[in-house]
Amino acid sequence: MNNTTTNTKFSLVYRVGAWWGRKREAVRRETLRRRCPPATVAADQIPAPVRTAWAHHAPTEFPGLATDDGAWLRCSLGLAQFFEACRLQKAQGACALPSKAADSVWHVWLKLDPAGLAAWQQRYFGRVVEHRESADLGAPPQDCMARTWTGACRSEGLELLGPKLPLVFALDGLLRLPTGWSYGYQKGTLAHRQIDGFGKPSGDVVMHAAIGGASLVALGLMTQSELTAALRKRQSSSDGGSSCGSRWDS
Repeated sequence: MNNTTTNTKFSLVYRVGAWWGRKREAVRRETLRRRCPPATVAADQIPAPVRTAWAHHAPTEFPGLATDDGAWLRCSLGLAQFFEACRLQKAQGACALPSKAADSVWHVWLKLDPAGLAAWQQRYFGRVVEHRESADLGAPPQDCMARTWTGACRSEGLELLGPKLPLVFALDGLLRLPTGWSYGYQKGTLAHRQIDGFGKPSGDVVMHAAIGGASLVALGLMTQSELTAALRKRQSSSDGGSSCGSRWDS
C-alpha cells in the first residue's frame, strides 16, 4: 500500500470521526437544553458581552476551565438553574451554589455589569440573589445545599432521593474543572470530593447528610407522602435490578 492510499484512508477515518463527534456533541447540547426549560430560556438571554468577558477572564480565576461553546452552554445553564432553584425554594430560605463552573459566570457578570445581572435575575426568576459566601448565608451550609438540591431536582423533574444529579451538581465533574466539586453517591448518600489538577475526584469525601429523606422532610423540603412514594419506587427499582446515576463506590 502506497503513502497516498494510506493518507486517503486516514483522512477519511478522521473526517468520519470528526463528523460523529460533532453529531454526538449536538445531541448532548440539545439534551442539556431540555433538562430545565426555565434555565434554558434565561441563559439564552445572557448578553453577548458577558460571554466574551467570561471567556477572557474566567480561566484566570478558575485555571483549567474550558471556554468553548459547549463549556459556555453548560456553565450558563448551570448558573441559571441555580437561580431557578433559589426561586423555587424562596419560601424555605437561602440556597448554596454547588458549582465553581457556574460561579465563574456569576463572578464575571458581577464585575462587568451588576445592574444588568440584577435586571436579568428579576426578569427571569422574580428576585435578585446576592452573591454571598457560605458563612454569610444565615443558615447552616448543609441546609442551604439541601434547598439547592431540592429546587434543582424539582426543576428537572428528578427524584429527590437520587441517584441522578441535576445539572448544577454535575457541572464541575462534567467539565473536569480543577478545584471544582465532583458529586456522587457513596453508600447511598450524596457526597462530594474536590477535583484535582488531572480533572479527577480526589481527597476527602464530604457527606451531605441533609440531602436524605428524613432530613428533607424535617427541613420542609419534602412531604412525608413524597418520601414514602420515593422509597417504594427505590425498592421496586432495587428488586428489578436497575440502577442509574452518579456513583464512585466502585
